[in-house]
Amino acid sequence: MVRLASSVAAPMLLALALLQSAHALSNSNMERPEGAEQLFSGPALATEEHVVFGQEVSMTSSAGSGWSFESDGSSWHIWTHTSIFDRVDLPLWPEAMKEARIILSSGMCRTDSSRPMPPFVPSRELEHCGSHILATAHDDVPHGLPMAVAQAQMQKWLAQFMGWSQNVQAGDSLSATLGPEAFISLGNSSIYHFVPLSARAMGLRPDSRLDLTAHVFGSHHYLHELIAPKVMYRGKQWLDNYRVEAQLQRTTHGFVSIRIQVISTLPAAPNVSIEPQDHAESRIAWIGPTKNAASFMLAANQSMPESLHLPNDFYAPTSDQYTGSVSIRTAGFSSFHPNLLVTANSHATPLTESNSCHLSTLLVLPRTYFFDPYQLRQQHDDGLLGSRFRHYGQTELEKPAEAVSTWGSVLVLSQDMRESQFNVTVPIHARYRLPPVHEQTVGYRGEPTGDTHVDLTLPPPISAVVCPAGDLPLPANDILSNLHVRLALFDELGLVPVSSLQIAPDTDMLLRMPVPSTSHTSLIQLSTLGLLFAGAIFVIHSARSNKSH
Repeated sequence: MVRLASSVAAPMLLALALLQSAHALSNSNMERPEGAEQLFSGPALATEEHVVFGQEVSMTSSAGSGWSFESDGSSWHIWTHTSIFDRVDLPLWPEAMKEARIILSSGMCRTDSSRPMPPFVPSRELEHCGSHILATAHDDVPHGLPMAVAQAQMQKWLAQFMGWSQNVQAGDSLSATLGPEAFISLGNSSIYHFVPLSARAMGLRPDSRLDLTAHVFGSHHYLHELIAPKVMYRGKQWLDNYRVEAQLQRTTHGFVSIRIQVISTLPAAPNVSIEPQDHAESRIAWIGPTKNAASFMLAANQSMPESLHLPNDFYAPTSDQYTGSVSIRTAGFSSFHPNLLVTANSHATPLTESNSCHLSTLLVLPRTYFFDPYQLRQQHDDGLLGSRFRHYGQTELEKPAEAVSTWGSVLVLSQDMRESQFNVTVPIHARYRLPPVHEQTVGYRGEPTGDTHVDLTLPPPISAVVCPAGDLPLPANDILSNLHVRLALFDELGLVPVSSLQIAPDTDMLLRMPVPSTSHTSLIQLSTLGLLFAGAIFVIHSARSNKSH
């Protein structure tokens, strides 16, 4: 069980911690420091809330010990809670850091679309499947050198919090864990790191249950323990994680507040039990699948539910979920310099007719490929890249992929809503690989497998109509506030999506990169040395000949 510090004992705990090993303040793997057990009081969760959304249910409550229910259909379960940590229990919080976010998302990896999405969960087309790690500095940090220092401190803190190795050097294998420099700057006060996940890697099938945290955190990591609501069926955990988010902020009293939001699915099953966390103010809310269904709220110490009133626009029509479609095809997919052919078609809605709204498309590349920002600038100046673009990521164009320390790059293309169709060609370039490359092609378009190329499927495009935040309605109550989902990357880029574009079925993001053959490595090295030696002899001979004349 995670042990949290109480505010009353904080000064004494901090003093004792400073007398212990400095490991308590620079703990990199987030496991409890040796001998620190006596420094912490019992758990003290501040608030906890369960929201179940779905079919008709029969629910009973046992005062103080939780709830049990049975449902005829599958349901969505949303669990939010806030915990308070003492700073000695975490890596030392950087003074310039305002907030950190860790998001684990599986939406784009889901192939089963039979289960309807609840109205408070954004479209699966708006967030890449994988782990997103972000941090933002305070607004008063000056840009330039102070911001660069702040971002470096935030990178180091997040690497410690995630338990990453601090000794990974550039030039290591691509399979090695990246270090603190893996983050990219988003051009303002935020940093970003992304690792994609695939349905195959997660073993995700339509009938399986997924523990997202197991793919990112070790079993002894604090977040692995925190992100575990007690929802049981026949004595076993019965949740399929859809999305997990942890938001970390420092309080005015020097503690660290961690807010957890876990969105999961529950199958149709009898006798599902939900047990409140110890020492938490807990409550459960049931939201019916339609606006005509009854919704209610029940605290852990209540026996009679209270009616829950929802705003009229809570149940948005599903026909308005998408405002168009986006498609990307790769041209020259097996070359060093392929192109991405982007086509987006959108139509205006009453909410997007404002002149301040525009269509934004986000493209993501791993570090094996890159966008050339100078080439993009020339395309934009020639009117071939939409109304504006933003590029984030490393721009050292000549390095091999193994020598690039950052995870990849992001390109944001924007187009005014006055034009319903958006067609651009985005050139990308492959970074050469250092042998040996322990990957093979998987066969594509009838071609055989082999070791002369590497197949890679890029994350699909994200395209949305974005508007200023002031144009959007605010949640009507705290229940709805806890249901609010802050999409990865959008907040940090200052973009507020109001509708999404559906990814077209003809989208094809596969690339095939030529790589050096390991069978020819020795011959290539000997030939290169021979040419260098011959060139040196030629230069020396030419210099002597010129001197003699």
